Amino acid sequence: MTADQFWDIIHATAAQTQEEQLEKFRYELQQLALPELAEFMTHFALFKNAAYNWDLWVVVWLCQGGLCSDDSFSDFRSWLIASGRAFYEAALADPDSLVDTLSQIDDPTFESFGYVPGQCWRERSGSDDPPGPRVKFSPDPAGGNWLRPQLKDRSQSKMLNRSVVFREMGDEEIAAIEQTFPRTWKYCLETGKIRLRKPGTPSDNLPTPEEIARSKVDPNLAKTDFAKYVTLLAQAAREEYEKRRTKS
Repeated sequence: MTADQFWDIIHATAAQTQEEQLEKFRYELQQLALPELAEFMTHFALFKNAAYNWDLWVVVWLCQGGLCSDDSFSDFRSWLIASGRAFYEAALADPDSLVDTLSQIDDPTFESFGYVPGQCWRERSGSDDPPGPRVKFSPDPAGGNWLRPQLKDRSQSKMLNRSVVFREMGDEEIAAIEQTFPRTWKYCLETGKIRLRKPGTPSDNLPTPEEIARSKVDPNLAKTDFAKYVTLLAQAAREEYEKRRTKS
C-alpha cells in the first residue's frame, strides 16, 4: 500500500460527525485484505509518529488553555490524520496555521479513531499484532527549536509525561513562542487563554495533573506491576485534566 492509497482510504471516511466517520472507517478497513490492513496500520503509525512534534504540541497546548497532556496529544494526532491529507500536511508544514481551526472547536481529539485499525486486525486475524517488525516510536518529540535543550532532555526527570515541559518554560521560551507562532499567540492573548506575567516572576505553584496523579497512585506498584502503575497514572492525570478543563 502506498501513502496515496492510505490517504484515499482516510478521505473516503469523511463525515459530518465522528460517530459517522468511525462507521465509515471500519467499513473501509473491512474491505482490505489482511496484508493490506497490516500495511495500512504501518502507514498510520508512521504518520502519527511524524506528527509527534513540539511545534504542533505547543500550538494545541496554547489553544486549549494549557491543557494538552501526553494522552491528549496522542488523541490529537489521531484527529489530525482523520482530518485528511491536506489538513495534516498543512499542519506539519505550518503549525501556526492550526489556530484557524482550533479557534473554532472545543475538542480537537479523536481517541477512538486511532483504535479502529487494531480492533479490525484482531477481529479478522485473531491475533494482537500484524507479523513483521513494528514501527519504532520515538520517545522524544521532533522540532521545538524554541525549547532549551535541557528542557527537552527528560532523562533525569522522574515524570513520565513530557507535557510537564510546558510548565517549566521560562521567559526565553515564551519570547520565542511569541515570535515563532504569532497567529496562535495573538489569538490566545486576545481570548485570555494566555495571561502574561511580569518577566522574571515565577509561574503559579499549582501542582501539575501529573504531579497530582503521582500522589494518588501507590509508588510501590511500579515495582510489582509497572504496566498497571502507568495505566493508573495516566487515568488519574486524565481525570485531573478534565476537572481543570471543566472549571476553565
